Amino acid sequence: MTAASPIPKALPGAPRLFINRTDEVERVGREITDGVASGRQTVVVLTGLPGVGKTTVAAQCAEQVKDLFRDGWLWATLGTSSEAVSVDDVLFLFLTQLGMGSPPATSQGLRLAFQTVTADKALLLVLDDVESAAQLVKLLPSSSRSAVLATSRRRSAGFVRERFPVIDVAPFTVPSAVELISADLDSARIATAGAEIEALAELCGRLPLALSIAGAQLSTRHRGPVADYVRQLRGARSVIEKLTVDSDRLVSAVFEVSYQDLSAPEQRAYRLLSLHPGRRFSTGAAAALLGEEPTDSLEALVAANLLSPVGVDRYEFHSLVQEHAAGLVALKDKAEDCQAAVARVVEWYLRFAVARERSISDRPRFGEYFDDRVAPAYQGEQAWQQSVDDLELERANLRRAVGAAAEEGLHSLAWQLCEALVTFYFQRDLFADAIAVHSVGLASARVVYRETGDARPLLRMHTELGTAQFSFRDDQLASEQFDAAVALAEGLPDDDAVLFTRAKMFQWKSFVDQRMGAWPKAVEAITAARSLVDDHRFPAKDRARELALLDLNGGPMLSAVGRHDDALEAGRRAVAFFSAGKERHNIAKATANLGESLSLAGTGFQDEAEQVLREAVGLLADLGMQSWEAHSSTVLADLLEGTGRAAEAVPLLQRATELYTILDDRRAETLRDRLGEH
Repeated sequence: MTAASPIPKALPGAPRLFINRTDEVERVGREITDGVASGRQTVVVLTGLPGVGKTTVAAQCAEQVKDLFRDGWLWATLGTSSEAVSVDDVLFLFLTQLGMGSPPATSQGLRLAFQTVTADKALLLVLDDVESAAQLVKLLPSSSRSAVLATSRRRSAGFVRERFPVIDVAPFTVPSAVELISADLDSARIATAGAEIEALAELCGRLPLALSIAGAQLSTRHRGPVADYVRQLRGARSVIEKLTVDSDRLVSAVFEVSYQDLSAPEQRAYRLLSLHPGRRFSTGAAAALLGEEPTDSLEALVAANLLSPVGVDRYEFHSLVQEHAAGLVALKDKAEDCQAAVARVVEWYLRFAVARERSISDRPRFGEYFDDRVAPAYQGEQAWQQSVDDLELERANLRRAVGAAAEEGLHSLAWQLCEALVTFYFQRDLFADAIAVHSVGLASARVVYRETGDARPLLRMHTELGTAQFSFRDDQLASEQFDAAVALAEGLPDDDAVLFTRAKMFQWKSFVDQRMGAWPKAVEAITAARSLVDDHRFPAKDRARELALLDLNGGPMLSAVGRHDDALEAGRRAVAFFSAGKERHNIAKATANLGESLSLAGTGFQDEAEQVLREAVGLLADLGMQSWEAHSSTVLADLLEGTGRAAEAVPLLQRATELYTILDDRRAETLRDRLGEH
């Protein structure tokens, strides 16, 4: 080595275009400057999924802190598995750059020489694409005045054990993603594109590598409207296969490197997990897909940054990573194995939904999975809330699972999953979800009917789709489904499902009449429903609950035709019945309808009506039953205005207006006009 060692300046320079990453850059800068100030060596690791821009962030950070290191800057890329650069190669390179003419030939010699040469130097090292903490440790200089900034495709526990700060580099936010795509587009084209650039950003998963390729394609191969390019990508079999530069599939390539690093069982898990109907899934769903305990495979995929943990026992695919894995499934896995995996996960979601349905409702259900083979998920006071929380967490996956079942020809599972979701959807006012899901369920039930002759699934799906459409205030479509159910039931033998549905149809017809203000017809229909439930052929195990429901729903109808004593008697029976059970939504409904009947019963009941309605509004708000809360708030406001307390009515009318607006209900406009009069 020469007496005056050279000062290496091997950084590549700041990126030509650098967007966002303020938090990451500030944190790296803070870690390094604090280390320099305290005289300790700093090692920072940037990690994240392939293509997220770790190297770009490292280059920017290095450029900002390099002047703190008077003895030079060293950069090395250890490379991908197929083109790996060894630790010895990097040490040889660094020693050469530091002025050593003939570095040692052995690993031990190189390591000792590097420790000696760097002992008193203030150096900045940037190590790109480090494989592990063990590899990184072998490349650390010995000087406490040095700093090392590393990037890694892996989320290694070793980094944590070595107490190296690990900084996750995440996909861009939408504004940053749009900025990157738009960097080389003229302002007129950007203005014309409007929201299509945001749509393109989402198609690219806001992954910087994919975004930069999309921007380059817009500047070269796709110079027409951005909307046309977006349509092409949406219509493509694979987005990542379209994101090429000079025929190089760069996005696929970076994912493929990480995939090839996996063991064979981990590769299988990666592929089959892509068949999950949504990007997020639980450990239980993963076990169903794989047909085995998935913990080791899941953690291996997390370590490879091909999967992200999102809470306890939940994981998420990036959209493009899932697409890459799905592409490998088509190439490497047998169709029957994939179909079996989808069947397992759909059945898992069906059992999941049935277990929670049984915890929140005593409502009769039909289908083989409702025969007590699945136990309630929870018992006790918190059972309802725990079940609803679980269903809300899996809401999107449950909806997609119905579609996946239908697409794979698993029609019996599809309609039963719809059946298992009815109570949840109606308790939470998720009527759009209910219509979408039960439309698929109806189509599957038709297939079951054609293939087996069993009309009960078709009967159930007509009924449930009709109730969803009615709740969505589409009376015409609801009536068509109810009529179809009645016509179908007339030709079927009197089993439990048929008898139950016939009674339900009269009850729902009463609701249609009620909404139209045809109160005598509504009472006539609900009376007919009661006679069917009272019939000795009606399933005895369901009779008490169905009579309580007729009491619950019939009270306001009886009040409307002046039968106040009957209405109050029915309302009190309903409250008593449901208060003794677990169906919190029906407790709230019964309380609300009793309050409404009391408000119509005359001045002698006004105090009790106010008390019951206030209780009902609180219960409905707690349960998130927005349409019911809005209606009961309006009824209570009417009562208060009628007793000269208009000022107290205003907050209730405001709340009802807010809820109806959320529900896109035309009654919001009526209430706004009414509030304007106060």
